[in-house]
Amino acid sequence: MKSILLFPLLLASSVMAQEPDTSSALYHMREAELNFARASVTIGRNAAFVDNFAEKSVIFTDKWIDNAKQFWQEHKALPIVLKWEPEYMDISDSRDFGISTGPWEVQEYRPNTSTLSTGYFLTVWKMQSDGVWQVILDAGSTTPPPTGTLHSFSFPSGADKVIPKPPKMNTESFSDELLERENQILTAWEKSPTTSIYFTFLDPDIRMQRNGHLPTGNRDTINLWIANMNNNLTWHSSGSEAASSGDLGYTYGILEKPANPVESRGHYVRIWKKHPGGKWNIILEMFNLD
Repeated sequence: MKSILLFPLLLASSVMAQEPDTSSALYHMREAELNFARASVTIGRNAAFVDNFAEKSVIFTDKWIDNAKQFWQEHKALPIVLKWEPEYMDISDSRDFGISTGPWEVQEYRPNTSTLSTGYFLTVWKMQSDGVWQVILDAGSTTPPPTGTLHSFSFPSGADKVIPKPPKMNTESFSDELLERENQILTAWEKSPTTSIYFTFLDPDIRMQRNGHLPTGNRDTINLWIANMNNNLTWHSSGSEAASSGDLGYTYGILEKPANPVESRGHYVRIWKKHPGGKWNIILEMFNLD
């Protein structure tokens, strides 16, 4: 889910508010996102999602499903308007796989109506064989409403650089690496659920999205969020995918928090990045847990 009003993140130093080079893959990926958002307003949410989702794409309803395009084809249209705009993007070195996040809002489908709900989306884009960017995963969480802040778009330094011959390799091995890394963080957390352990899996430019909170890159806030996580919180991976350059990918799955008398369930998405010579670390983590 997504929004037209944007809230500035507390960004890490390597991220600058700027406009991407118009010849770059990042620029064209952002244009795809903006056109998708415009279509949601002009032709309706369902039709826009059908047009912009890949044949195999993943969303969360009451469970994760991998036939999102078919879901939106069959889903009953509602009298609402879904608006959004990207605030932050990153792209793989292969320049055919990227992520986008920003705020969304929903209104009734009639003039001068108040906002029904707001939140932040997390979308994974992949360039198809015909050169068209399409969504392969879409998720989100609810947040407080905006507070009159201005739009700011940002991306990591160099992400809009043109790479003439981008590297491309076997993606299956990278997906397996991500699932193994996911298993490592769960095992480490179950053994020692501490902020210091969790931070060993986080990229220096980490961003976090939590249901009910605006996303942040502020280390002190993230430290507090992790410290307040239930020690018994667990996650169960539903899948993964990585760029053919082996430097950007995602995992997603189910969250579970045991409680008496009712167990809480939700979903998550982790965006992972691997720097040259380094390990896969989390650059963006979205938890949507009641």
